Amino acid sequence: MIYVTIGTMHLGFTRLIRKVDEIADATDEKILVQTGLDKALPEHCEHFDFKPREEVEAIQREARVIVAHAGIGSVIDALKAGRPLVVVPRLKQFREHNNDHQLDLARAVERRGWGRVVTEIDELDDACANPPPAHENYSPAREEMIRAVRAAIEDGLSKRR
Repeated sequence: MIYVTIGTMHLGFTRLIRKVDEIADATDEKILVQTGLDKALPEHCEHFDFKPREEVEAIQREARVIVAHAGIGSVIDALKAGRPLVVVPRLKQFREHNNDHQLDLARAVERRGWGRVVTEIDELDDACANPPPAHENYSPAREEMIRAVRAAIEDGLSKRR
């Protein structure tokens, strides 16, 4: 199963929805699309606008590949699920966002080896058929920071004894 998420942005991401619908029409693989507020709905994919977080996390864990817009929350959720990630940034030129900051996040994902970036929508077929390896050891920086602070506190306390 391919899970596609476009997030909660008030601007549509019709370009991605139409492309995954085209892919769904050409394959037998189930594709499930989170359509958010977009008015474009796929004809060949199962879809929903929003679901509770727990349900989305369960869907992500079952997915063969996750296709996500380059929103930080969607990327982190996909990384936590430990599934192969394909990132399709929303682009200003298509009026999918107000600027191209999602390109920066998408490039960071690629530099870190967390997933594959698709900026040319016609490359999505190949990205879904041949996804990158899953990044199974993702740990949010927040957790690393908490561990470092705890270690420093414990070290300080042990020196006082």
